[in-house]
Amino acid sequence: MEKKLEQVEEFWDNNLCGSHFIEEKYLSKEFFDKYREFRYKKEHHILRIVDFKSAVGKDVLEIGLGVGADSTNWAKYAKSHTGVDLTNEAVKATRMHFEHLNLKGNIIQGNAEALELPDNSFDIVYSHGVLHHSEDIMKTFAEVHRVLRPNGEFIVMLYSKASFNYWIRIQVLHRTRIIFERLKNMFGLKSKGRWAEHVDNFKKYGWKYLSWSELPHHCTDGPGCNIANTYYTGEAIEMLKKAGFKTYKTVKTHLPLGGRVALEKFLASKMGFFQFYWSKKI
Repeated sequence: MEKKLEQVEEFWDNNLCGSHFIEEKYLSKEFFDKYREFRYKKEHHILRIVDFKSAVGKDVLEIGLGVGADSTNWAKYAKSHTGVDLTNEAVKATRMHFEHLNLKGNIIQGNAEALELPDNSFDIVYSHGVLHHSEDIMKTFAEVHRVLRPNGEFIVMLYSKASFNYWIRIQVLHRTRIIFERLKNMFGLKSKGRWAEHVDNFKKYGWKYLSWSELPHHCTDGPGCNIANTYYTGEAIEMLKKAGFKTYKTVKTHLPLGGRVALEKFLASKMGFFQFYWSKKI
């Protein structure tokens, strides 16, 4: 398990979430400004469905930081904001992001499966697109339950198995393309970019790489990503229940269509890849 944790840390240290989309100088003020603009244009659902203002007068813990865009929104309103990330790069980026915006927060490096934080110390725990990269998600849920105060709120986004991305893009289109690229290589033609990485993985794992259990991990955040779990809604709600939470709201979203927001909003509610859960500690 320790080796896999190190692999997850190394991957995200080298692939800071979303940073490769931004052309401005890395970690400059202009970089952070452009990143926030990019994030909330591409993932416009966040500002629509996440009530950052609900943090007024509350202590907030955020698990998984990326460049710190959501962190800045929580920190604007929260009584206190604590951010935890497995990687040094995300911690550094978020701290610098806060400095550029003159925001206060306690940004620390740590493992969500074993948080070094006191019991019953937060009113809200938020985690967007992070905990499905944990090898043991139930450990992370148990830790969230431990650090939340009674009736505290847990807001988490996990990848949805009941989605276009999982069944069509990954299981059909990606699998077909990887087989095509492998055949192409056999005839002396080279693959490029991520497809070359997929072919290298195929050579390493063999046909197991294309299995239904293995391939999805490498087709969500990049071929080098080793853990990216997907869940049916009922499955995730049951896991949250076992960890001591009562889920009272879920929203499915994220099916990018190049700016066609109204159409995307409708289709994403049926086939989106991001499933949000709002739960209370019981």
